[in-house]
Amino acid sequence: MVADVTIVNHTHWDREWYFSDQDSITLSAILFKNVINELEAHPQATFTLDGQISILTDFLTVEPDMKSRVEKLVNNGQLQIGPWYTQSDALHTQGESILRNGIIGKLLSDRIGKRMEVGYLPDTFGFNSQLPVILNQLGLKNFIFWRGIDFKKTHGFYFNWESLGGASSVEVANMPQGYSTGKQLDATNDYVKNRLDKAIDFIEHNSPEKPKNILIPSGNDQMNIIRSINSKIDKINKMGMYQYELGNFQDFFDKVNYKNLYTYKGEFRSPILARIHLTCGSSRMDTKLSMARLEEKLINLVEPLMAIAKSTGIDIDNGLLIQAWKKLLESQAHDSTAGSVVDSVNDDILHRLKQANQLADGIINTVEKLLSLKLDLSDKQVLVFNPLSKEQYSNVKVKIISQSQFVKFDDVENQILINQEYIPKRSHALKEQIDGDHDVEEPSYYISEYVVKTKLPSLGYKVLSFKETKQIPLLQKTQDNFIEGEGWKITFENGQVNLQWGQKNIKQVISLVDDGNEGDCYDFSPVSSDPIVIKMQEAKVFKGNDYQEMQIFSNYKLPKNLKEREVGITSQYEPIKIILRVVNNTLDIHIEIENKVLDHRIRLCVNSGFSELNNNIASVPFGFLERENQKIPDDWQNHYSEKPVNISPLDNNVTIGKQNKYVTVYSNTCKEYAQKDGILLFTLLATTGQLGKSNLNYRPGRASGDTTKVGHSMISTPKAELLKKLTYDFVVVFSSTLNQQSIAKIAEQLKFRPLAYQSQKYNLFLNRLDNKLQDDLVDKEALSTEKSLIKLPENVVVSACYKGFFEQNALVIRVENPTDKSVAFKLNKNQVAVNALEKQIDYCGSISPYDVLTILNKDFFK
Repeated sequence: MVADVTIVNHTHWDREWYFSDQDSITLSAILFKNVINELEAHPQATFTLDGQISILTDFLTVEPDMKSRVEKLVNNGQLQIGPWYTQSDALHTQGESILRNGIIGKLLSDRIGKRMEVGYLPDTFGFNSQLPVILNQLGLKNFIFWRGIDFKKTHGFYFNWESLGGASSVEVANMPQGYSTGKQLDATNDYVKNRLDKAIDFIEHNSPEKPKNILIPSGNDQMNIIRSINSKIDKINKMGMYQYELGNFQDFFDKVNYKNLYTYKGEFRSPILARIHLTCGSSRMDTKLSMARLEEKLINLVEPLMAIAKSTGIDIDNGLLIQAWKKLLESQAHDSTAGSVVDSVNDDILHRLKQANQLADGIINTVEKLLSLKLDLSDKQVLVFNPLSKEQYSNVKVKIISQSQFVKFDDVENQILINQEYIPKRSHALKEQIDGDHDVEEPSYYISEYVVKTKLPSLGYKVLSFKETKQIPLLQKTQDNFIEGEGWKITFENGQVNLQWGQKNIKQVISLVDDGNEGDCYDFSPVSSDPIVIKMQEAKVFKGNDYQEMQIFSNYKLPKNLKEREVGITSQYEPIKIILRVVNNTLDIHIEIENKVLDHRIRLCVNSGFSELNNNIASVPFGFLERENQKIPDDWQNHYSEKPVNISPLDNNVTIGKQNKYVTVYSNTCKEYAQKDGILLFTLLATTGQLGKSNLNYRPGRASGDTTKVGHSMISTPKAELLKKLTYDFVVVFSSTLNQQSIAKIAEQLKFRPLAYQSQKYNLFLNRLDNKLQDDLVDKEALSTEKSLIKLPENVVVSACYKGFFEQNALVIRVENPTDKSVAFKLNKNQVAVNALEKQIDYCGSISPYDVLTILNKDFFK
């Protein structure tokens, strides 16, 4: 039987790459007009606009008069738009970020017409195993992709993809030759025989049964619509072996019966048919660090604070939040997140992230200041927010200004002063008053940072008061060479950080290793010389009132460049500082690197003390996945498009161990890890000076980035050498059991960290908007000094909490079950189970394994 072939005309639209987003807008002003004109002239033609609405909204910003014509084409089904805002990375971004991508994509698509109901990600560099959960939450049941498939494991190219817990699933179509399979559709015998027929033959040959329906995408990067495409297809049908028909992606899914097709579980990170750049998680770490911290700020602080604020009558519109999210999502497109862009584009990304951070900080500052004004707080009171929908009994960093050197807090279990700066008095300061300007003397004051331990109400706030005092517990430098938790002790001996853990002694439990990098902005590539263990040179230990800190310093000499590394010369000092803290029986690690070395990689090594370990348990969005190091065949170049190295994306945490001793490492600032026996290796940076190179050790053949194409040129990227200061944060937990619920609950607490604010007049620039948020913006009210909006049970983990995007006056909370067993969760009478688009769904009273429940609290803010 001859297969029916659906041809989908489309354009793939990188927002930025070796060209800028402004270049893309310029191109769209020409190309999208052509698309509109062609579709209007040929009512039977269809065109897919790359699955991302952002490129269309950019176009309509510069061509607003085209909106009505676009709306008509969208509503009659000729022009396919959405469902995403941008073409997201799906391995190095949080699941909640991908959900916001779809939420904002839906909001913006709805302003124009109906969105495309297919989760289309044609060029993303691999996919996390829980994407079916995300897609179903966005109301999507179909998915199309290219990179990362092992078609032997999926039993062909059309199959069902199930989440790890099995409750979510999507129907999948893979494009094995990529999104440009049928580009520049040409009605000639040579084209049909050597391109179309050949592509279909490949799909048929590598499927268990010949599929009755086959998908062929026809388009390419920034490619124009194919003119008179219907007549071309008519001609092709007279000369080809197969029956071709123009359609859209949904048309294809409507034809295929997926009920009897194979069901796959797992991630897509196999570089068999296409490169997925397995080591791109460490390229341009300055950008990745900024993205990760902004992502956490928006999800775990800004959104909950906006909900708390609205409950007190301070309503900051979601439009401001969406603006911040859009800037982040524009930076999380697959090329941008991977770091495979030129320096000028990376500058654009960093600038967008800076702007988004300013918006996020502005929202936070506004909530802090206005609520403090409503509560009529004095400068001897501190407003502490708990963004988590559970009570927290935790350490809170509190920065205050006072004229007294020391203060004592009320209603805290303990406190410790960890940092202080004295600001001397200032003469001839200008003070503006109703009766004119006055020359006054500003008093001296102290800017102090305390850590206090207190109990906080769930999703709410609490007011702490303090008074001046002459003596408090201080952090003291000791002669100790150790800090310790319950059952474990970290010591610094002979330039090494060692661990005593019960009866187990582990040398170099924490270390830094440096090696050379011959790679580019896409991939790391090793050199022949041996890695260098960076020796630590000095440690200082500070203790006081249940607070312990070890500061470790190194200024070790490393090879300055690859030439020095090749001949064994080390001429460049690399200043590094590591701060270890014991907090709630966890080991917090803060690393500062002042990078001065070219073309190298630095990794943090955490040693479990075990040998012959080959597997780990890693978090993925809304669940956990076991990963095992795979044996790489000697002839891998005959089977893969890049070396299938055992380097994995880090979602949030990873655990290794055995025999009642397990080590879990958490980080939101590191994006890739590897395992070598009982050692976890976390890449802190991998620097390079080239966008794309050819014939790398890990990636033979052509250069990625088009740099060796005819008419292109090699592109240097000196800023990707990262000659700057970079900081990283990790948390290590030593435990006797491997419990996914406990691991996820610690991650939850690390994400939803409390925030403290003092309203004061000594320094109005400590918080940027304090100087502009005037006292008469809100009325003082008799509000309680402690408030909780809602409290969730401990058997679920909070993923997100925000004001509804679609439903006014609703509070949306998403909880996850990160375990392999169902968890009961009872909704109250005002709560409805919904998806991420806030549409009601069926709910049986329990959350499936590795799944989520989105809860709509109706009329919560009325």
